[in-house]
Amino acid sequence: MFFRKKRGASAHEQGAAPHNPYGGSQSEDNAPGPYAGGVQDQSQGSQSKPAGDADGGLPLSYARPLSWLSLVVILLTSLGLSFFISNSARETLLTRQEGFARLLVENLNSQIFRRFALPTLMGYGHIALRQPAQYERLEQVVQSVIQGLPVERLRIYDFSRLVAYSTHKEEVGRAGLAPANLDEVLQGTALKSEIISTIPTWQAPFRLPLEEGTFVLRVLYPLKGEPLQPGQEAPIMGALELTQDITGDYEQVLTFQGIIVVMCLMSSVVLFGLLIMLIHRSERVLAERMHKNRQLEKQLHSNERFVSMGRVIASIAHEIRNPLGIIRSSAELLQRRTDKADAGTRRILGAIFDESVRLSQTVNDFLDYARPRQPKQDLVDVSLVLDQAMAFLEGDMARREVAVERKTTEGLFIRGDKDLLYRAFYNILVNGQQAMDGPGILRISGDHDGEGHVRIEFLDSGPGFDAAIVGNLLDPFFTTKDGGTGLGLPIVQSIIASHGGVIQLENGPDGGALVRVLLPEAHTGAQE
Repeated sequence: MFFRKKRGASAHEQGAAPHNPYGGSQSEDNAPGPYAGGVQDQSQGSQSKPAGDADGGLPLSYARPLSWLSLVVILLTSLGLSFFISNSARETLLTRQEGFARLLVENLNSQIFRRFALPTLMGYGHIALRQPAQYERLEQVVQSVIQGLPVERLRIYDFSRLVAYSTHKEEVGRAGLAPANLDEVLQGTALKSEIISTIPTWQAPFRLPLEEGTFVLRVLYPLKGEPLQPGQEAPIMGALELTQDITGDYEQVLTFQGIIVVMCLMSSVVLFGLLIMLIHRSERVLAERMHKNRQLEKQLHSNERFVSMGRVIASIAHEIRNPLGIIRSSAELLQRRTDKADAGTRRILGAIFDESVRLSQTVNDFLDYARPRQPKQDLVDVSLVLDQAMAFLEGDMARREVAVERKTTEGLFIRGDKDLLYRAFYNILVNGQQAMDGPGILRISGDHDGEGHVRIEFLDSGPGFDAAIVGNLLDPFFTTKDGGTGLGLPIVQSIIASHGGVIQLENGPDGGALVRVLLPEAHTGAQE
């Protein structure tokens, strides 16, 4: 109306291992056939366990794919939540910008009508923006309103779709700059604001920082006058186009969105890491429990076999021990009465006596293993027990040129049976002496380990344990001696275990066999 416009391995297989004196006690003999058969069956039974019991077949094997699935779910949920939050923030920002722009164009509409249109009509009778005076007056009104506000461009279109006014003066009078929906605005419709971008929206997060003018908010608003009479519609004078550069605000939204996404991803990774750690720990605990269960099951089967064997052994040994005692006493009596007999007869009688003593000791070993004695609960000084064992062996060790280095602290008291402990220490000392097979050094140490145990260590200067069979040396009937029964160390282990202790076999740091015995120390300050 008023304006014009411009332009926009198994035990029996290891029996052939190198000779190791720690395979049994000093007085062991060949085990009878039935016992060896029982041990072989046991080893074969332990080797024939189903492969499904291996650690690789844990019931928690499904946990790994489940953990990865949970990671995907967490990531998708986190990303969806982050985009929802960031989009909500963007919509809030844009809504605020739109509201500000609409208030601005409404204020411009009112100021232009009152401060420019009415005075110009009253002074000139018509509006002609081609006249410099009118154009300058409109320029002053517009600048007074948008001065200091984030307005990129303001255009006023007339009904011929030409740019009648623009904050960029080179656009005045140009055609082809009007938007496609300008006709609706010229008919009095206030359109919803829109965002115009020079790049696809999805590329914006990857092209930070954005150039100015990348995102522009455009508002189209009908330029209206005031009704001449009450009840009439306000006359349309043209159309206002307001554009704002919101690139900076959009960058802040994208930055906020990126922070949310990164934080969600980091929290997802942390949760996933915790989940994986818990799964690994659960698998490890379950594997340990399954291993213990297998060991207990194996021990249970072994105990069942040995209980049945023990009954047979006890019965046979009981029947053998009495005749052996008669043979031994008879041989000893004949030795005394045959002082004038020939040397051959004396030699035969001596052999009968020696072998009967050895067999008697072997029978006692079988009985001790088949029917272990429950230890007493007396207050025992370990140092005194070691003194008694060394007093009995020191003569033999001196003849074999075995030097003994002993270092034990005072106050090594435990609750137990000194007779059983004496036998255990005696067997260990004899095995160490036999392991050196000649001159050597036997070191004995005893102290408190700081964890409630009395620790006794026996270290010899012999060849040490064979790493291939050290794990089998405590198994019953396993021996590397030519004439052993394999019950020496198992009996020692049984005695130590009956006292609540542990026996450990390993090689010393500088060679030699190291036998470590840990026994619970007595928690009392008084000696009994």
